[in-house]
Formats: sequence, structure tokens, C-alpha cells
Amino acid sequence: MERQQNLTPPYLERSMASTTQKKTWIINPTTDLTCITLGWTVFFVVPFYLPQYAPDFHFLAVTSFVAHRYFTFPLVYLDRTEFNRSRSIYIVTPILCLAFVALCYYFKVEEPEMFAFWYFFNFFHFVRQKYGILRIYSGKAQWGHKRLDEWTTYTWALAGFFYMLTRQADLEGKLMHYLQSLTGPLPLVIADSIYAIAVLLTLFWLIHECRAPKGLSVPKLLFLVSVAFMYGIAPILSTNAMADATAFSHAAEYIALVALTLQNKARANTMDAPILNKAANHVVRYTASFILVVSLLLYGLKFASLSLFLIFTYGTSFAHFIFDGMIWKLRRPKVAREVGTIG
Repeated sequence: MERQQNLTPPYLERSMASTTQKKTWIINPTTDLTCITLGWTVFFVVPFYLPQYAPDFHFLAVTSFVAHRYFTFPLVYLDRTEFNRSRSIYIVTPILCLAFVALCYYFKVEEPEMFAFWYFFNFFHFVRQKYGILRIYSGKAQWGHKRLDEWTTYTWALAGFFYMLTRQADLEGKLMHYLQSLTGPLPLVIADSIYAIAVLLTLFWLIHECRAPKGLSVPKLLFLVSVAFMYGIAPILSTNAMADATAFSHAAEYIALVALTLQNKARANTMDAPILNKAANHVVRYTASFILVVSLLLYGLKFASLSLFLIFTYGTSFAHFIFDGMIWKLRRPKVAREVGTIG
């Protein structure tokens, strides 16, 4: 039997290969690596090796982190389609969150209790976002085990958390010192055991990923490695640098996903929001302007009244956590399409 010839031109083969490779990234290789996978390393490496620059990077990390949560509110209140989906919840939630924080301060439930409560919300929120991004990569690669993605991500985060709690409570700062004052010294074997489980789960994860019909997804692998280093290795090296790196990482990931979602919504014409449609066409300009305006308003509020600043920032943080859980559910086909996982 005569062997069938490949009639596809070489340039078209290269184009098809490039297209297939691009589809495994959430946005594109440059944006994924700088905003999602590796951009945070600058905020860890520079303060770690050049501590004289640590205050500058801390300021940038905190500014971007504080500003990022306010990107949620335009997605809710400026998009009439989204707002009408859960109108009552979107109206009542911020009021209840601000009232809750105000009452806590009124009854003197302040630091470190409020900070500890807020930290645990942040911890879950940060790790949940990492897991969500890993699931997006699984969707792009058309391969992945949901529970294995989840367990591997959360176990690395817990390993780093218990390392700080058991070994660095006196160095890390007020939170771990406060928690240890409640629990007493914890056995070191707790953190060691969680690290061992994390390594074992990662091996299972790698074996499963290598069985993918299209081969191992490099973007997905790089992202999990970054998660393991950020939560598992970075706390051992420097808790302060790790804190700034995680704050910036979370903000950069979130802003990149918001920009992607706005652009996809605008292309599909599924967003009833003229302002957001306009922002989708000028993402960088509107993102930078939004961060600047929010930062100036918050610093102005802090200068005017520290109490009002704390009530507002804590209250809007809790509202941001709740709203994120509502608008970023990947099991909703509409959301999956907006982040490019399907369709």
C-alpha cells in the first residue's frame, strides 16, 4: 500500500502548532508568566537578596493588593446583567459587612482578633484563587483531576502556614504570635507531615498529568511549581518577603483575569455596561487609572480618620470575598467562556 503523503504546507503546520500551544495559556505566554505565574518572584527575590529595597516593594505590593479588591465592584454594579442576577444580595451584603466591622470596633473587638479573622478570610481567598487558576489551566489543556488539583494546591498552602506557626511564630509577627498564644506550642511534626503529604500529592499529580493525551501542559506545570514554591519554600526563606510576594501575586492574577473577562464579554456582547465596554478596549490605561484613583481615595480616608479607614477596608474586603465567590464560579458555562476555558 502506498504511504500517504503529508500535504500540509510546513508554514501551516507551524501555525497550527503555535495556535495549539497558545490555547494552553490563559491569556498568552508573556501575560501569563508576568502576571500569573512568575511576576511575583521579583517581589520575593529583590527584598530577600537586597533588603534595603524591601520597604519600596512592600509599598508597591500593599498598594496593588488593597486596590485590586475594588475591581470587583464595577463588575457587579456597572454590569446591569450581573447586578440583576442577584440584586438583593448585591445591595445588602456591603451594608452588612460594614455594619459587622463597625460593631466589632464599637465593642472593642479590634486587633489582633479582627486581623486574625481577616487573615483567615484572605488565606482561603488567596489559595482558592490559585486553585481556580489551576482549574482554568486544566480546562485549557482539556485534562486534569479536580480533586487532585484542589488537594495539591491546598496542601502546599497548609504546609507553609503550619511551618510559620510551629517554627517562626516569634519572628513572623503579630498573627502567628497571637495564634500560638491561643494554641500553645505545636509539635513540629505537624508541619513536617503536611510537607510530606504535599510532596506525595504532587508526585501523584505529575503522574496523572503526564498521562494526558496531548502531553504535559507546560503552563499548568509552571503554575503549580510557582504555587509550591510560594507557599511551601518561600516561608522557610523569608516570611516577610513571602507575604509581599503573595499579596502582589494575588492582585496581579486578579487584575489580569478581570481584564481578560472584560475583553471576552465585550467581544461576545454579553455585558450591559457601557463604561466597562469602553474599558475593555483600553485595559492598561483604565487599570492604571483605577488603581491610582482608588489608592489616592484610600490614603485620603486614612489621613482623615484611621477608624473609618479600617472599617471601610475591612468591610469592603469581606464584601469582595463574598462577591468573588458569586461571580467567578467556573462551573457556570458563562463564566468558563469568559475566562476562555470553554467555547
